[in-house]
Amino acid sequence: MRRASLAGFFGTTVEAYDFMVFTFLIAYMGPQFFPSDNPATSVLSSLAVLGTGFLARPIGGIVFGRIGDRHGRRFALIATIGGMGLATILMGVLPTYAAIGIVAPLLLVLTRLLQGFFAGGEQMGSATFVTEHATAKNYGILSAMTPVGFAMGAVLAPLVVALTTSLTSEETMVEWGWRIPLLMSLPLMLFVLYLRNRLEESPDFKELAAKQEVQSSPVRLVVTKYPATLARVIALSTSVLAIGYVVPAYMPLFMQQEVGMLPGTTAWVATAASAFAVVLGFAAGFMVDRIGRRNTMVVGMSILLIGMFPIMYFIKASGGSLWVATPGHMLLGALAGAVAVPVYATLTSAFPAAVRYTGAAIGFGLGSAIGGGLGPFLAGSLTEVTGNSYAASGVVGVAALLGIIVIVTMPNSNSSAAPEAGQMTGDIALEKARVPSKMSVPS
Repeated sequence: MRRASLAGFFGTTVEAYDFMVFTFLIAYMGPQFFPSDNPATSVLSSLAVLGTGFLARPIGGIVFGRIGDRHGRRFALIATIGGMGLATILMGVLPTYAAIGIVAPLLLVLTRLLQGFFAGGEQMGSATFVTEHATAKNYGILSAMTPVGFAMGAVLAPLVVALTTSLTSEETMVEWGWRIPLLMSLPLMLFVLYLRNRLEESPDFKELAAKQEVQSSPVRLVVTKYPATLARVIALSTSVLAIGYVVPAYMPLFMQQEVGMLPGTTAWVATAASAFAVVLGFAAGFMVDRIGRRNTMVVGMSILLIGMFPIMYFIKASGGSLWVATPGHMLLGALAGAVAVPVYATLTSAFPAAVRYTGAAIGFGLGSAIGGGLGPFLAGSLTEVTGNSYAASGVVGVAALLGIIVIVTMPNSNSSAAPEAGQMTGDIALEKARVPSKMSVPS
């Protein structure tokens, strides 16, 4: 259990670092790949590229979910972290617009799509693998390992950017320094590959393989037998990922554009926020084990619903005072990470073991494309179109309200315990179809 937890935690940390580090490099990479006389145009173009990474997540969820439910969780997770790291390294060596013209932004979009494809199978695969080692007593805290690992990656990404900026300069960062944080993915990827190569398969998948209940068509089974559950998973994922990416991705831009803070400064503020998210994430895991998933999520979402606007208002009114911006962003970032814990616990218990990886990955991938892909771009676009500096608070408020509605109406969503293998917590019981897999199952 400990080895699985650590491999899941650090794997998601690296996945989050790879996917998030581009967010904190937008101010530097935007002019290099989208040169324009209007800085806002370069930023919006870069936010659009940020969103393209989410478009490939559903495809990755389908591909790696199917692999995970047919060949085993461990095999799929080795592939996702390796592919994610290679895509990030490729992004770090891309030529700029000045070197190859329009081909440069096209290659940037391609590497971002690759990141999204592999990320589509990573988070829910990691969450599935870790929670399949859990018991009813520690299901909440183990469910926290994946979202807290993501929060740790969100700490690492701005920290590396901030350190690189401090050791170089803003001018150097614009010219070539932005490549350093991207290339840092190489040692991180190798470390996680070492951890995951030492893992055994999860107990639930071993049991499925022993009983010859590995499904040959998990995607078809999810779509045909559990459509209502899949719809709820998509809606819940949309909610938490819209919040989870608007806060860390757009808020630094808000502080730069609306308040006038330097990118390096906002990276330090974001680092503090993500560090606090790690602490609050583990606290949320303990709360899930004690008061249930629904209650934990409703509390966090409600605070975000009513707190986003006043925090943004006071940050701007203070003129960018670190004494206001840092604790304000820390609270928002920590809550955005904490509400993910009960959501992950819900997603990994929504489907039976035979299609758990597939169902959670597809639903999470589609939710990522909608919430994570559109959220930051929508926040930036609404701010630009309406001229309202606080438009992002409306996006977060709507997402929080959606999450509350879904979790309150979701069957068994207040339980802290995971279902037994083959037990459905949604509205349709598992069809006990014993379909032997035609594929070999790793020992």
